[in-house]
Amino acid sequence: PANGSAFVYYGCVPIQSDSEEANIVIPYIRDVLDALGVKNGASHGEVMMTPDGPCLVEMNCRANGGDGSWKPLADALTGGYSQIDATAWSYVDEARFSALPDRHPIFKAHGREVNLVSYSEGTVKTTPGFDVMRQLPSFVYLESGVKAGSNVNYTIDLITTPGTIILMHKDESIFNRDLAFVRYLEEINGLFMYESKPETLTRPKAEIGAFPEGPSLIRHMSNDRPELRNGLVRRQTTVDASNEVVVIVNPYTTGAWIAKEVMNRTFKVIALYTEDFQNSEMKDHIPLTCDGLNFHAVLTESSTLADTVSAVYKAAGSLRIVACLTGGESGVILADALSERLDVRSNGTAPISNRRDKKIQQDVIKNAGLRSIKQVSGVAFEEVEQFLKSEEYPLVVKPSQSADNHGVRLCHNFEEAKNHFHHLLNVTSNVNGEVCKAVICQEFLKGKEYLIDHVSRDSVHKTVMIWMYDKRNVNGASNVYFGTVPVDSKSQDAKILIPYVRTALKALGIKNGPSHCKVIMTPSGPCMIEMNSRSHGNDGIWKPLCNSLCGYSQVEASVDSYLDKQSFMALPDVTPSPFKSFGQEVTLVSHCRGTVKS
Repeated sequence: PANGSAFVYYGCVPIQSDSEEANIVIPYIRDVLDALGVKNGASHGEVMMTPDGPCLVEMNCRANGGDGSWKPLADALTGGYSQIDATAWSYVDEARFSALPDRHPIFKAHGREVNLVSYSEGTVKTTPGFDVMRQLPSFVYLESGVKAGSNVNYTIDLITTPGTIILMHKDESIFNRDLAFVRYLEEINGLFMYESKPETLTRPKAEIGAFPEGPSLIRHMSNDRPELRNGLVRRQTTVDASNEVVVIVNPYTTGAWIAKEVMNRTFKVIALYTEDFQNSEMKDHIPLTCDGLNFHAVLTESSTLADTVSAVYKAAGSLRIVACLTGGESGVILADALSERLDVRSNGTAPISNRRDKKIQQDVIKNAGLRSIKQVSGVAFEEVEQFLKSEEYPLVVKPSQSADNHGVRLCHNFEEAKNHFHHLLNVTSNVNGEVCKAVICQEFLKGKEYLIDHVSRDSVHKTVMIWMYDKRNVNGASNVYFGTVPVDSKSQDAKILIPYVRTALKALGIKNGPSHCKVIMTPSGPCMIEMNSRSHGNDGIWKPLCNSLCGYSQVEASVDSYLDKQSFMALPDVTPSPFKSFGQEVTLVSHCRGTVKS
């Protein structure tokens, strides 16, 4: 049964000739052939095995149909022949026909003819599932008339099947795995991509108020954002954004999305790269959607903060500098110091001047009364040796500052921890082009790992997304990432995580802009792994998902926090519950290795 129909064809299963059914059906069919006078050539009988025994549905005096797609399977199962060969021999090669066994032999391989089942309907745009199935180890043949522009219906009978695939392999486990995968593709509607119309979602907007004083100018918002495709949104402002400039330190990965959003609002952008970042491979790590950003100026950090400030003012010229923020982890320290000196909205350099240092973060939240990680940090092994000898393994050994889990290792014994400690200090540079200045050794926290994304303005914190890592054991490794799952803001864990993280933000002096916090929900409650004073990374691939789930994302909210108070204040305190749609970020997992052909 499928799609409300009782008799949907899922395929044809080969039957061994020595099976109980075969020992009943074969004599019955041969009696039918004699009774009908079928003495020569091919025949194709359909029989129902009733409680009273076999009963003929119909006898066809011709070969099995189905375009003969079953021939390669029959050849493999029998060891070299099919009904097509035998039919020809029955007419033109008596010797070869006579040499055929009375019944087909015990099968020499495993396989079947699989009728594809559609659990969806629509006009086909592409057929990605077909391409995937052709790469399966047991794939033999695919027969389907479906192509771009075809209309596919729910499968309710043999006529509405979207195609037939032949699977065959000498290894039964491989055949069974591939068959299960084909059925999985059907269940997730992975066979086809359909033509569709995107749903328009609208993000919260501030009410437009009148400005009794100052020029009545218009700031145009971008029509590039999905939620604004119904037309340009206009907002009144007392300044002309085209005469303003925003400084973004290291605008890479999600920072490129932020730069694009700022430009879409008609502000100009100065790209400022930190000195270490100049030689980093991450500098060119720009999402394809953000390629070709037209910066007003591109600068490199000077040897002193004062010189950097002067270079920024010179590049801005007559433009008014209205904001300075970081585009990624490597720009946090400079962005904090520079924004403070430029006298624009800033997190400043107090209470800590280096918010990237993971050890300092833990010390600060511990002093604030929050659960923190047991840890030590050092630049010489002697500083951490006693901790590594006395603590229970596994332990986490990682750089004091980095990004994207770069250099983080779970060590299971003292020697492994010692070797990784020395390795980190000897690495010339990390993913951001920085030298490791210190190594942290921490207890390993057990529990679910969450990501909590906020955007803040003047210490007003908005929770713009909560995620949970889907981690499993695979390929002999533990904690392999399978994806990132959005978490409902009204869930029990969210109600615990949000206050905890907001207390940490206050303790760390993060008053403005985006933040990205990692927390483990331990048996004794939440414990922060690290707080990142920048937006969620990973090239911002989650942005379209957030736009669909909430109607906005951390990208737009971050720009609002610096440049549009009304829109920021109009954002809800936490994400909508329930979400407006369903989805998650899926991390692909390879169960094999090799050189890719296609």
